[in-house]
Amino acid sequence: MSIAKLNSKIDRVKVYAEGSTVTRLARLTDILWQSGDIGEDIEVEIVGLPLAIDDASVRVRIESELSSNQAIANNIIVTDVRVGLSVPPPVEIPFSSLETEIQTAKAEVAHLEDLQGAISLEMTILQELYVPDRPIGEEGKTPPPSPTGARLALANFKDEQKKLRIQEKRELQEKLRKAQEHLADLQQKQFLASNANVAKEHELRKNIIARLHIGDSQTAAMPSPDGLQLVVEYFINGARWTPTYVCRLNSATNTAAIAVRALIAQRTGEDWNGVQIALSTATPTGWCELPELPSLRLGRSQTLPSKKAWRNPPKGAELLFEDYDRQKQNLDNERSIQWLGLSSEPMTIPTVNQLIDIPKFPFFQRIVTDLGGWEEQYSSKLTEVSTAYSPIPMSSDFGVQEEMLQSTFSKAAPTSEKMAVRSRQVPAMVRSSDAPSSLVPPQADEYRGRGFMPTPEPLFDPSNDIKNYGLMRLADPRNTRQRGKLRIPDTRTLYLESLQRWQMTVNFEISTVLQTALDSTFCNQVLPRFGSSNIRKEVGNFDFVYLGTGRIDVPADGQYHSVALLQENAEIDIRYIVVPREDTNVFRIAQLRNPLQAPLLSGLADIYVDTQYILSTTIATVPPKGQMELALGVEQSIKVARNTSFKEVRSGMSLVAFNELRHSIHIAIANRMSRDAKIEVRERIPIPQPEAKVDVNVTQVTPEWEKYEQQERYAPIKGGYCWRINVPAGEERELTADYTIKTFVDNELVNGNRREE
Repeated sequence: MSIAKLNSKIDRVKVYAEGSTVTRLARLTDILWQSGDIGEDIEVEIVGLPLAIDDASVRVRIESELSSNQAIANNIIVTDVRVGLSVPPPVEIPFSSLETEIQTAKAEVAHLEDLQGAISLEMTILQELYVPDRPIGEEGKTPPPSPTGARLALANFKDEQKKLRIQEKRELQEKLRKAQEHLADLQQKQFLASNANVAKEHELRKNIIARLHIGDSQTAAMPSPDGLQLVVEYFINGARWTPTYVCRLNSATNTAAIAVRALIAQRTGEDWNGVQIALSTATPTGWCELPELPSLRLGRSQTLPSKKAWRNPPKGAELLFEDYDRQKQNLDNERSIQWLGLSSEPMTIPTVNQLIDIPKFPFFQRIVTDLGGWEEQYSSKLTEVSTAYSPIPMSSDFGVQEEMLQSTFSKAAPTSEKMAVRSRQVPAMVRSSDAPSSLVPPQADEYRGRGFMPTPEPLFDPSNDIKNYGLMRLADPRNTRQRGKLRIPDTRTLYLESLQRWQMTVNFEISTVLQTALDSTFCNQVLPRFGSSNIRKEVGNFDFVYLGTGRIDVPADGQYHSVALLQENAEIDIRYIVVPREDTNVFRIAQLRNPLQAPLLSGLADIYVDTQYILSTTIATVPPKGQMELALGVEQSIKVARNTSFKEVRSGMSLVAFNELRHSIHIAIANRMSRDAKIEVRERIPIPQPEAKVDVNVTQVTPEWEKYEQQERYAPIKGGYCWRINVPAGEERELTADYTIKTFVDNELVNGNRREE
């Protein structure tokens, strides 16, 4: 069955507190149904996936883009999903033509090197060419005439030839360089072609193979599944996020636009381009026990049903393989008889492994006996042996036989006396002279005590592997020790099996590459900005999802990137708070309701008022539809002045007289804005200690105030009061408060009797 490759792209990503779930879409329009029969299976493959994906989290389903094709999508069932490894196919290079080109290039390089050597030799000869000097005559005689013309001609010839050789050498060196580069390119191509089937670590990717089952004749008769798409989901580590906000306030309309943003960092091995984002506060890899809600019944008490849990399979599963063992035994006997039919003397080959407690060696499978006649003479003997001893299943698998051998001899090997007794219990048999020497059974002392225990195959452990059902396999029926039991094969074995389809040679350790890919998904655990929060600590036991309204891009570089999620509008109520006792500046407070169905987690918020940036602050976690307050800084258009007065008076001339410390507070507020202002003025008066002989009385307040205990800041105070007034635009208001402190005449207050400065 051929496997059709599908091109997929990332459509949606859900980022958790740690990790992410990626959803890929692949259109099925490129697949042609192979036949119109009902029940036809088609295998599709999606390649190029990162190595760090969690194989157990892969989910595949069929969806329809149009609602009219939903019935067709329901008739295509995904029956099997496998995760393996893949490599890109090598570039096909004709090896024979490369060899011819390499030989031609080598000849060309050799020819140019020979020419270069010849030019070097000629330049050496020219260098050694000697121009004779002017002849010297005999002493006292006239010198002979000098051959000036010949000497000049020889010198000119030497210089010209040297120049020509130098120019020719330069051109030849350039040609030789190009020829050598061409030869190196051809040799590199030859090397790549010879190593094209060798897998490289950086090219290794994971792939998903899904088998589609067509269960409807109308769907099977379609030329191509228009409007259908394959949806693949998988979980991968290497993603984190933290919330941020942008709040834009409009003072004219008393509205606020809250934009929820996020800082996302991911190192999953694949870039997220144009994906729909969803942010979750959950941890998908954590184990969570589902709550049990027992029913309450009226009447007589009943026995509680047993809880559902893992139970071992029922005993007696070996009985299911009796027919298989019997048929396998008959086939082996028939093959033995056919093998003997090729020899000169026809003989019957009883199977020795039918005897109880005799180990199954490969050379014990057949013991050739000479019965001195045809099969009819000793049929009764064969019947007695077959009825007296229970048969043991034969196996052609040497590995299984070795395991059975170890199970027989793991405790103690049989002694030679016992073997002799057992051999006497068998009807008299002698070796056939025509039997091969490899079929001759060894003596008992040859295998006594040979206890090599092979590594057992991994069986299914319900406590650890209950969630890996997709990887479980049933053992081969020839494996008499483990057949009928679930086992999970080694991950490396599964990956190597997937690479066999690509016909690639693996010269590296796959587990090391996968572990390196998993380690590379580690993201920076340090929060990106001051004021960012850990979302797991904020939500507690409840989790929420924030759905993005657009598509975003997040590269896989492990750095935090700011992305926009959604924006909601809310009405605001702006009020002003002043504590003139400490500071006369009036602070703006914007109070609004959380417009989301999810909480606003603690995070950094940038505040804008009328398109003007004001400040950045950290907001506390606000529950869904809960009230929140934003501090907007100082309002310069509201002026506040606080004046105090003090007067000390004696209450009388009696023996027990008191001093009255009369304090007066006067606060003036001027609203210079073009709109009314709701102002909260907070004040505080002294409170005596429980054992102090001091009395504090408020004598007069205009207008009335109310007690203020500062509960919203989780720091309660005593003696606090506040005025809540509305100051119209362009007007002024005055607040007054008088209180008296009474003490004995001969006592004074600590730090002075004047309590107001």
